[in-house]
Formats: sequence, C-alpha cells, structure tokens
Amino acid sequence: MIFDLPQNVNYVLDTLIKNGHKAYIVGGCVRDLLCGKEPHDYDITTSALPQDTQKLFDKTISTGLKHGTVTVVVNREMIEVTTFRTESEYKDGRHPDGVHFVTDVKDDLARRDFTVNAMCYNQSDGLIDHFGGAIDIKQRLLRAVGDPKIRFNEDALRILRLFRFASTLGFEIESKTFDAAIDCAPLLKNISAERIFTELQKTAIGKKPDVLRPLLCTGALDGYALKATDLTVIQNLENKPLLRTFALFNLCSNNLTHTLDALKCSNSFKDYCIKMQYFISKIIDPDKISLKRALGFADNNIVNDVLIYYRDAFCIDITQYTALLKEITDKCEPYKISQLDISGSDIKALGFDGKAVGERLEFLLDKVIQSPDLNNRQNLINLICN
Repeated sequence: MIFDLPQNVNYVLDTLIKNGHKAYIVGGCVRDLLCGKEPHDYDITTSALPQDTQKLFDKTISTGLKHGTVTVVVNREMIEVTTFRTESEYKDGRHPDGVHFVTDVKDDLARRDFTVNAMCYNQSDGLIDHFGGAIDIKQRLLRAVGDPKIRFNEDALRILRLFRFASTLGFEIESKTFDAAIDCAPLLKNISAERIFTELQKTAIGKKPDVLRPLLCTGALDGYALKATDLTVIQNLENKPLLRTFALFNLCSNNLTHTLDALKCSNSFKDYCIKMQYFISKIIDPDKISLKRALGFADNNIVNDVLIYYRDAFCIDITQYTALLKEITDKCEPYKISQLDISGSDIKALGFDGKAVGERLEFLLDKVIQSPDLNNRQNLINLICN
C-alpha cells in the first residue's frame, strides 16, 4: 500500500528519518486516506524529542512542548509533529496528568481512542496497524482501542467523538464500544460546554445525525435541555452547518434559549436560531408583502435558510417563494427603514420628535412594503403631513 503524500509532508518525514528518527503520518489523515478521502491536514508522530525536531527545521512553533508537540512551518503550511508518548492517569476525566515520551510507536498508538484513528504510515514501512483499524474501516465499524470503558473514563470527550464519527463516516458502532459509551455518558459532565457544542455541530453535518439519539436517551445532556427525538430529518437538509445545527437544537431542545445559553453559543448564532425558530413555527405566506416583512425582521441569508428548511424538512414547494424573492431583489423593493427615501432627520424637520419619529418611519415602511412606488421623498412627506 502506497499513499501519494503532499510535498511538504514528505519533506518533514524525510528530514526526521534521514536524521535517525522514526516518523509517520498518524491518526485521522491515515483514516481518511484509507477511506479514499483527501485529508484536511496531516499530523506526524516521531521518535524525535521536541527539542530535536526544533533543531531540524528553520521555522517551528512551540505548540505544546510539555505534550511533545512542535508545529513545523514549511512553505507557510503548518504541520504538527508530536513525539511518541504514553499518558498517565486522567484525574479530571479529560486531560492526562502527564505524558511520558517513548521510543516504540505501538505504545503511542495504544493510547488513542478508536482503531480507525490508531494507524500510522510512511512510505518505507508502509501501514502500521496494530489494532485492526484497516479491517474496521472495510467493515465500516467504530471500535475503541483496548478496553472501551478505560478509554471513555480517561477522556469523556471520546464519547461524543464516537457518535460524531459514526455520523460523519456513516459507520456502525461495535457493540462493546457502544455499551461502554452509554454506560459512561454521565462523565460528559466533565466536558466544557464549548467542546460539547463543537461535537454536536459536527455530528449534525454528518451522514447519520440520528446516531446521537441513544446518547440523548441517557439524559447525560439534560442540563442543556436536550431530549431524545427522531433526528433523521436533519440528513434530508442541505448540508449547511448553521442550518443543520439549528435543526438539531430545534428538534431536541425543550427550551431553545436555555440550550443556546448553556452551550455558550455566540450571540450571532443565538440570533440566527431564534429567528429561524420563529419562521419555522409560523410559516411565511407565499406573497411579496409577507416575504418583505420577513426580510425586514431577518437578513436574506436567514430567510433563504428558512426556505431550505421548508423544502427539505416540510416538503413545501418553494418555487413561488424564490421567484418572489428574486423579484424583490431585482426591483430593489424596500423592506427596511434604511431603504426609505426619507430619514429620521427629515421627519424631525417636519416638526416631529422623540418616539413620534420612529412611529412615522414604521408607518411609512408599512405603506412602502405594500406599495413600493410610494418610496420617493415627496410622496413620503405627503403621507405624513396629509
């Protein structure tokens, strides 16, 4: 088995090997290559100590020296190089108390989460696969390295990663690994809200987001107001990360605002979700006035995602909606106060002040939404003054 690796990756591997060290690409990039996919990035594992790696390359970044990681910069590409290591006890259920550098790559692979991520490769030694990861890929199976309960007790994030990989890869979960993940689900209390959000989002944009349902049934995520429900509708949605993540929370959450706050989501994502939920619960009528009112409340991107949801989740024909949106855009028909041919200052000059200014602007916008031809300054003044 020979993989055609990128030039910069080969340069780092060759440099380490020519200087007497063992070096391999490792983890997710090997898995992706075996799955026939182009890896997003390449990680390298090596027998070289961090200080040795730093000496061999002109530009490096001390990413995590105590964990053995150095980032090598080659032609502006950053490649993480980490020394073979084992890890000591995980007292907090997330991070090892310490690491120990080793010389045998098998010891390094043995500490990893799943067999499909516990392989390494270089062109001279070929594929090194001590735990049957290649066979599991052929069988489309996710299996923990060693005892799954030990793996999940070491780092509870691996529970979420298991279901995320099952979704993104479309793989089944081996029975002992699945049972251990369900049994260990209460350990998710040790995981930060931000990491939980990231894993849930990655699960939502996978091939089988419904794999998450058994984990939700455990109640381990009840603190985020997330309940178990049928999630198969998500995989019917166009694969837009924001849209699918909203769909996951909209379907599972007992209280969307609480879920978004508890997961420490950004204000922009909260705003997106609240507006999406409003339009999902109250279908926009397929007419120009309703669409313009929607556009005034939410931006064009949100309204477009709402229509995708109508189409993919509710099986609503959105042809009429999209035609009307195009007409609104092509004709520059106004739907926001900022698009009126009159300003608050103009209205103040007519003798209005305070709340009356805003009220007049809202009044004019309502008129113009219904009759776009009214949107010129003199017409708008006449509407106020007459």
